[in-house]
Amino acid sequence: MLEITTTQKARKFLLFGLFGAFLTLIGDLLIGYIKFPEGAEMPEGYFAAALMLPIWRPILGGMIGFLGVSLEFPGLMAIYPLLKRKMPKGAAFYKLSMYVYLAVAGGAVHLPCGVFMWLYHSVTDAAGREVGYHIALQYVLYFILPVTIVFYVFFAGSSIVQFLAIIKGYTPFPKWYALFNLLLVSVFCNAFRNIGNYAIINGIGTSNKSLGAIVMFIALFIGFGKYVKQEDLMFQFTEKRQQFFHS
Repeated sequence: MLEITTTQKARKFLLFGLFGAFLTLIGDLLIGYIKFPEGAEMPEGYFAAALMLPIWRPILGGMIGFLGVSLEFPGLMAIYPLLKRKMPKGAAFYKLSMYVYLAVAGGAVHLPCGVFMWLYHSVTDAAGREVGYHIALQYVLYFILPVTIVFYVFFAGSSIVQFLAIIKGYTPFPKWYALFNLLLVSVFCNAFRNIGNYAIINGIGTSNKSLGAIVMFIALFIGFGKYVKQEDLMFQFTEKRQQFFHS
C-alpha cells in the first residue's frame, strides 16, 4: 500500500493522479466527443457513434483511458490516512474500493468500452449491421455490464464515505469541501446531457468521471496545503509503532 506520511508526499500523489485524470479525459473525449444521430439516446447513441467514428479513435481512447485510470490511483489514496482515525470501518471500505477501482475501472470498464465500439464497427464492416449489433450488444451485456455494476457499488460507496467523513468534520477540510466529490461532480457533468445533442455536450457526459477526478484532485491539492497538518497524516504510523512495542 502507498504510505503517505507528509502533506508534501500527499500533494505529489495528487499531482500524479491529476496527470492520470487528464489522460483519462483525453481517452473519454476520443470515444465520446461526437454528435449522435438525431433522436438517438443512450446507449443507441454510442452504437451509432461506433460506426461514425474513425476506427482508431475508440482503440486509442480505450488504451489511453486505461492508462489514465491506473495512474489516478495514488491521488485517490491520498485522502485515506485522513479517514482512518475517526472512521476506521469507512476507511477500510474506502481502501478496498480504491483497489477495486485500480483493478476494474481501467482494464475491465474503460478499455472494454473502446473494444465494444471497435468490435461493432469491425463486425458490421465484415458481416453487416445486424450481425455487428447483435455481437456488440452481447459483449456489452455479458462483459461490460456486470463489471460496471461491481465498479459502481464500490465507486458510489467510497464517494459516500468521503462525503460523510468531510461533512461530519472527521477530516481537517471544511465541510463545504464535501462538494469536491467524484460522484457528485460526475453526476453534475453527466447532467449536461440535458442541454442537447452536441459533440461537446456528449463529450462532457462521457468524460463525467475524468472531469470529476480533475476537479477533486485540484481541490484536494489546494486543501492539503491549506488545511492538513503533519500530525493528521502521522496517526496510522504512530498507531503501528504502538502496536509493535506492545506486542
